[in-house]
Amino acid sequence: MLILLGLGVLWAAVLVPPLLRSRVAAAGPSPVANNGSGQLDVYHPPALHRVTSLPPRSVHAARRRRRDVLLVLVGASVFTLLGGFAVGGFVPWTAHFMTDLVLVGYTALLVHRQQPARDTSTVVVPIRSSMDHPGLAEAPDDAMVGGLAT
Repeated sequence: MLILLGLGVLWAAVLVPPLLRSRVAAAGPSPVANNGSGQLDVYHPPALHRVTSLPPRSVHAARRRRRDVLLVLVGASVFTLLGGFAVGGFVPWTAHFMTDLVLVGYTALLVHRQQPARDTSTVVVPIRSSMDHPGLAEAPDDAMVGGLAT
């Protein structure tokens, strides 16, 4: 198990730096305001109009994004479970427990979102009391429901 954990750390060490470099390069110039003399201009900062995460443009893109987030959470849960078995101790199991809580919460939100709006389509029939219908209050006491007498 410790070998798997070590391989996971090595893969992360190999894959994360190129991803970070590509995100920094795609972000463009740094948002630090510079007045040309090499000093920071705090009185006139540049306007940041770029949104870091755009909402999906179609239903298919939103569904794909939800699936990707769910897969990342499942992967993180499995990874922390393996880490808990490999290393043991309080910290890995706490991380696994927290990851499981996030996974269960996100799954509950997805299930709640997928359920149809049942509350708006159901018809609510009010329960009427005998006070609303005076004829019901005058029924004989010796008759049972279903027409059988006692």
